Amino acid sequence: MRQQDQPDPAALLPAAVGVTLGAQALVVLASLVLPVIGALVLPAMGLPQSALGWYAAALFGAGAVSTLLTPPLVARLGPVRVHQAMLAFAGSGLLAIASGQAAALLPGAVLIGLAYGPANPASSALLARLAPARLRNRVFSIKQVAVPIGGAAAGVLVPVLAAAFGWQASVAGLGLLLGIAALVIQAWRRRLDAGAGATTGPRLALWAPLTALAEGGAPLRLGATGLCFACVQFSFSAFLVIVLVGVAGWTIAAAGVVLTTGLLVSIAARLALGWVADRVAPARVLAGLGVAMAAACLSGLALGPGTPALAVHLVAGVFGFAAFGWNGICLAEAARMAPAGQVAAATSGTMTMIYGGACLGPALFGAALAGGGGATWGLLILAGFALAPLAWLR
Repeated sequence: MRQQDQPDPAALLPAAVGVTLGAQALVVLASLVLPVIGALVLPAMGLPQSALGWYAAALFGAGAVSTLLTPPLVARLGPVRVHQAMLAFAGSGLLAIASGQAAALLPGAVLIGLAYGPANPASSALLARLAPARLRNRVFSIKQVAVPIGGAAAGVLVPVLAAAFGWQASVAGLGLLLGIAALVIQAWRRRLDAGAGATTGPRLALWAPLTALAEGGAPLRLGATGLCFACVQFSFSAFLVIVLVGVAGWTIAAAGVVLTTGLLVSIAARLALGWVADRVAPARVLAGLGVAMAAACLSGLALGPGTPALAVHLVAGVFGFAAFGWNGICLAEAARMAPAGQVAAATSGTMTMIYGGACLGPALFGAALAGGGGATWGLLILAGFALAPLAWLR
């Protein structure tokens, strides 16, 4: 008979999905504040627009480090407590950016990156414990809609707030909002973090999440796929608004709506693709998404001042479907391959490679812009990354 202090996992699953989805959405929003209003912020700081690539690289570089640190923190503190810390760090990063000082941009990027890194390992450890195997891809894909929800909110909300209150006050207000959210989810912490800190085994080494990757095989192939796809995803979210404003002559608000279009499409895509991946080999689904990403990149070569708005939104929709639809499947596969009790560590290993792509893609795209070739070379490079996993996905 089930003990009263051991609730049915099915009863806790909705709360777990809600807490992890909501916290991650806010951290994603924080990560996209600068990309959305960079055309305002970077000139005010005396920085070129290509600096956005290095900002993104610093942010996701910090994310790669923090994801490696996450497994022992989850074991000691619990996944919900880790989510509270994420919100606090991301809020602090926004407050640093809101100062308006160029010297604060790097610390702000690092703080937000430290918040971004733990999201998937911490949530995967919680959801893998509560979600039945037959629903794993769907549950993980539902949680992963946090990324497009946070991004869509950034694309619509941040330009409106910046126009109404000024960019500095708006960024500072969002930073305070994240701090409040960290306090709100305390209500679920005791039930969802039950058992945290009770383990007495040896502490996980910093390199433990990389062990499975070092052995090669399926985990390494999955991580390499994530790296390539992340190059496309994070370059799109970092540079779409900048490219539409600088190359196609769009306003920041209109370009933000285009970003939102892509991210709203990705919400439906993640849910649908999670359902498909529970019935079709996940590797086949990922391979198909790689082809769709490459097609979106090549279609982007035609974007310019005379491109009809409908065509721009269509290209953004394809990016949203493909470049943002793969994450839940990838994380579900990482959890499936993980040894018992090692979901957080396995997810951290995969996420380290994903963050490698999140650093590499924007840095290369930013270098292409700085080189004077516009977005052309950057899009061609991203198309190559999208197609590369077809060599090993099977």
